[in-house]
Amino acid sequence: MAEASLPLLHRAFDALEDRYDLLVIGGGIYGAWTAYDAALRGLRVALIEASDWGAGTSSASSKLIHGGLRYLEYGHIGLVRSALAERSRLLRLGPHRVHMLRFLLPVWQDSRTRPWKFSLGLTLYDLLAGLGTSDRHRRMGAALLRQDCPFLEAAGLRAGFSYDDAGEDDARYCLEIVAGAVRAGATAINHCRMLRLLGAARAEGAVLRDEITGDECTVTAASTVLATGPWLRDIARATDLSMPVRLTKGVHLVMPPLPTALREHALLLTARADQRVYFLIPWYGATLLGTTDTDWQGDPAQVSVEPADVEYLLREVASRCPGLGWRRADIRGAFAGLRTLQEEPGKAASAVSREWTLSEPRPGLLVPIGGKLTAARADAAVIVDRVCAALGRHGHGTTATRPLPWAPRLASWLADGVAAGTALGLDRELATTMVRRYGSTLPAVHALLAQDPGLRGRIHPQVPMALGETLHAVRCEMAVTLQDVLRRRVPAGILAVLELPQVRVVTALIGPFLSWDEARCAREAETWWQGQHELLSHLGASGAPATAATGGVV
Repeated sequence: MAEASLPLLHRAFDALEDRYDLLVIGGGIYGAWTAYDAALRGLRVALIEASDWGAGTSSASSKLIHGGLRYLEYGHIGLVRSALAERSRLLRLGPHRVHMLRFLLPVWQDSRTRPWKFSLGLTLYDLLAGLGTSDRHRRMGAALLRQDCPFLEAAGLRAGFSYDDAGEDDARYCLEIVAGAVRAGATAINHCRMLRLLGAARAEGAVLRDEITGDECTVTAASTVLATGPWLRDIARATDLSMPVRLTKGVHLVMPPLPTALREHALLLTARADQRVYFLIPWYGATLLGTTDTDWQGDPAQVSVEPADVEYLLREVASRCPGLGWRRADIRGAFAGLRTLQEEPGKAASAVSREWTLSEPRPGLLVPIGGKLTAARADAAVIVDRVCAALGRHGHGTTATRPLPWAPRLASWLADGVAAGTALGLDRELATTMVRRYGSTLPAVHALLAQDPGLRGRIHPQVPMALGETLHAVRCEMAVTLQDVLRRRVPAGILAVLELPQVRVVTALIGPFLSWDEARCAREAETWWQGQHELLSHLGASGAPATAATGGVV
């Protein structure tokens, strides 16, 4: 493994300066890539986020980097082609972050799409991906499919297909790009809220508030990018900007691993109730079941998983995969999020275009709408091109060919990292997961674990993440709340049932680095744990906590 570049991320509100070339408001994946690209081009950049990096849409996705097979049905060939090109690029530039994931697609007698149409669509998908970028799709007979996945409904099963896409950890992906922006010279502050935009005829920056200390400051900027996702609607109303958007909610449930030899494969299924596509996706030893797609009119901060969402997903998976026998008691966690889409009156939520647009409602203010996590890098490059043109700067971005900030530099990175982890006493699954999560920053985590054997144990037996990772999160990854740590940096809080004593161990460990006294640690643990179990009760589940994260599914 290559040596880590330390320090990684350290939060300092007083590091904000008076004037920047570019102020990026919103620390999701679009804001992160915009700040990173602009900083690499030599612009003076400030990136601020009202909550935590990726706390909205960018940590509530399906954890995929994909072309979007279903978008072919709506004729969005250009969208799929560009997304597949980005998938190929990110697999090459960030092998630690993005990994190939094989999907299985069963077809039943009552499926709305015939096998020959799926075959045609997958052939086009392969062609759009390009030769040599992935394994070709393959057709499977019903008997072979049932042999590999005996939990599938047998009645009416006609055939199946397998094809390639890719998976990732969205919150850590976003964090890595923020870290790259900081290393390139950007100032990045999470838990920093925009109170109001400056300028009437032209955007001139914003007044900001530190949500941790309450301090305020004014930052002026030649250009401002408003990458606030679902909060765009409320900001537009408050600032008299005309930007109609549509918010749709997506929900995922975190379920046990699939009981199959192909447990590292994903499944693409079609709901009987409304013919929507949904997934079963392996993630850190669990399975993500989702997503839903319903309109949302309320406060983005109040989006949550509701009993009706749970009922829909469990009913549909029971219909197609009766052998799983999943019930509410099997839910390990859940999360809900919001997609920010262009307004298209009269269309069903799932049919609204995911195409990306960039508007400029007033001079100096750029607003991205729509898009996909997969395409964020390419779309951000377009944003920065516009900013540079306005500033009279020349030159092109380099993110299309530059390895991701934490990309390992050695061909043997995976084997070397796993060997180093097992030498510390980590089990192989934990050691492997750690290599992929931290990339070239892994030596910093290993050095921390080497200091104290007590940090090498798992946070929970079902979660391949070590206790020491929570300490690394507050020391080197700008985590300042328990939600930052257990929802995004080390998502044990949605992967398993965390009992109160386990949460208390975490708060006792991280508390001293956050200036929490013993009473504060106990209070934080109790509040976090109580919130999870209140939501669990609301969902009617009895065996695991569930968390709701404002964000969306891309």
